[in-house]
Amino acid sequence: MRPVLTLAVLAALASCGSPCQELGDRICDCQAPGVARDQCKSAVQTQLGSGAQKPGKADETFCQEKLATCHAPANDPGMCDRLATPAGKVDCGLAFPPP
Repeated sequence: MRPVLTLAVLAALASCGSPCQELGDRICDCQAPGVARDQCKSAVQTQLGSGAQKPGKADETFCQEKLATCHAPANDPGMCDRLATPAGKVDCGLAFPPP
């Protein structure tokens, strides 16, 4: 079973300079600028910074794989729209693929 990271986990991961941090940043960048985006990134940082839930090697590998399909909104203007779809959630690690 592959790990599925929640938005909070991804947001926390964004603070470490790791693949999971980058993935969290990409997801948070789809939030409206201002409070919503700041809260998303703060949640990612909190999750990544908590000792018991720091990403392990398997998590980092998972995040690295998802970076190939979860594009940065600045480079792919349609990414935020796709993130609202089931396929986009799978692409960014927020959901399992359909069976």
